[in-house]
Amino acid sequence: MGKKIKRVRFELDPMGIQTLSDSEIKIILRGADDLIMSGGRAMLAKILTGSKDKRLLEHGLDQSPVYGAFKGTSQKDVLAKVDWLILHDYLAIEYDYRIPLLVFTDKGWAIERETYSDELFTKLLDAAEKRQYEFVETLKDRDRGMIFRLLDKIADSGNKDLIVILKAWQMIDYKKVKARIQKVIEVLEQATDDTNRTLEQETISFTAHKKWLSIPAETRKKLERNVWCTNCGDVVQIEKYTVKEVKYGIVLHGTCKTCGHEVARVIE
Repeated sequence: MGKKIKRVRFELDPMGIQTLSDSEIKIILRGADDLIMSGGRAMLAKILTGSKDKRLLEHGLDQSPVYGAFKGTSQKDVLAKVDWLILHDYLAIEYDYRIPLLVFTDKGWAIERETYSDELFTKLLDAAEKRQYEFVETLKDRDRGMIFRLLDKIADSGNKDLIVILKAWQMIDYKKVKARIQKVIEVLEQATDDTNRTLEQETISFTAHKKWLSIPAETRKKLERNVWCTNCGDVVQIEKYTVKEVKYGIVLHGTCKTCGHEVARVIE
């Protein structure tokens, strides 16, 4: 007969909370996203209050967009809000062996999917504007439903300037996502009859971005941090750069992160 598993017990206590605002619900669900089947109620409360807990910092949970959202509120009071969400079927608890971990309910995930897809849409717009097309690598292997919702938002935006970054994304993702991206590209291409000149120029240089993205991510980061700035007289990090193709390879054109001076880096 196997040894009986002694599960860690917990008790939900909303401390008399009657209701939470839509904003509070979205914030708590967004914080929970990084803990699904990997963390519990107490860690979520620590994220939301901006705790300097060692384990929280070691796992990079201080990078959550809602880290410290309830700063100034006690962890006990925030935990009560978390428990209210569990009792009202936005979150649930499942055991991994003996540890109780957070999971989304269908109700909670429907809200978080909208929140997160909005967040990714904003980041995609920023990446497209800065020509940081490698951002699309962060979209691969995410929840398929959320990705399709993001693509719906892109199509609805009618923003033709997103076509280039969509093509970069299309190169690296799976068949079904590639097909959906193609449909979105077609929608955006039909948004206006005239093709923006800047977009034409970007499309022409798309092969350069393909070569850039073929370089391992860690190597690209090293290259970005190893650019000579004549103004600083030192090796600096390049930012806000474009990638262009030249006969001997590709070249990054951008600005020095330290002084803002124009810099360039040739990659053979």
